[in-house]
Amino acid sequence: MASISAAVIRELPKVDLHSHIDGSVPLGELFRIARRHGRKVTTSKGGEIDSVSAFVSHVIGPGYSSMLENIVERFYPITDVMQTQEILRDVGRSYAAGLGRDGVAYAEGRFAPQYHTREGLSMDEVISSMAEGLAEGCESYGVKIRLIVAIGREIEPELGVKVAQAAVRSGSAVALDLGGPEAGNPPEKFRKAFKLASEGGLKSTVHAGEGAGSVQQNLKNIRTAVTALGAHRIGHAIDLAKENSLVDLVLERSVGVEMNPVSNTILGNIGGPKDLRIDDLLKKSVSVSLNTDDPALWPRGRLSDVFVSVCRAYGFRMDEVDALVENSVRSAFATERLKAELLEGYHAVRRRLA
Repeated sequence: MASISAAVIRELPKVDLHSHIDGSVPLGELFRIARRHGRKVTTSKGGEIDSVSAFVSHVIGPGYSSMLENIVERFYPITDVMQTQEILRDVGRSYAAGLGRDGVAYAEGRFAPQYHTREGLSMDEVISSMAEGLAEGCESYGVKIRLIVAIGREIEPELGVKVAQAAVRSGSAVALDLGGPEAGNPPEKFRKAFKLASEGGLKSTVHAGEGAGSVQQNLKNIRTAVTALGAHRIGHAIDLAKENSLVDLVLERSVGVEMNPVSNTILGNIGGPKDLRIDDLLKKSVSVSLNTDDPALWPRGRLSDVFVSVCRAYGFRMDEVDALVENSVRSAFATERLKAELLEGYHAVRRRLA
């Protein structure tokens, strides 16, 4: 089996199940969108950020490793720009453009509407505007995108319920997500919101086991997300391979695992992709997928780069790439017809490149 080149990876029609829309728009594009709409990029304290380099300094702050501790503050300059329906649509289109440039055929983009109501928009308006922008982007760039509405878990459970209600009402969301600062905000805090979402026909994915404070708390949050919230997929789950009983639970319930090896490495949650033991999980038939998280916030963050990084770390060849892409498709919150189309499209390109 021939080794894999970055060019081949880029050409493959890939699937990204875990990317944050606000962390996926290139920073230069964010500044262009802001200028186009007469807005400044500012910190939460009102200080102006006037360049991409200044923005990077703000986001990194004392270092990427502390980002999860104050992630709402770090993202404020992005979310503060995204406060009008026109800008939300622009961001949705830009998100689709980025996927198209990287050869992504299908993605499930997530964002938390609670951060986009500071200037009077309702959560319904926020969600519908983003959905419109994504739809326009799909038409322009030939990408298929489904929208996931997220709860930023630092809020009170009552507001989480309102986010879930808005997601159900929207008719455009396919799932509810739980993101944001994990330490001190365990999944069970939002049990009611996820019950409501499930009753409303939405799937569920939960950030769990990324930065809960300890290995044991990471493992506990993964288990709780599955058993208490009924998560169909888990985001990150960096310590999953360390507990066989938890692996068995994920297999028993057919839970997809959205791994983000480049993100986890840069944020300092792992020493490198091999710490995730993706090879062991694949051998046990865990439905592991590779994803980007926030590709605009770090170098080599796009999905092609993630695949290249993992293949180099593990010595993976095309068979493993096939398995990872097929896992992504099987775990997607898409119709069976669309999944079949995605697999057919992938294998058609794969045969040509083989």
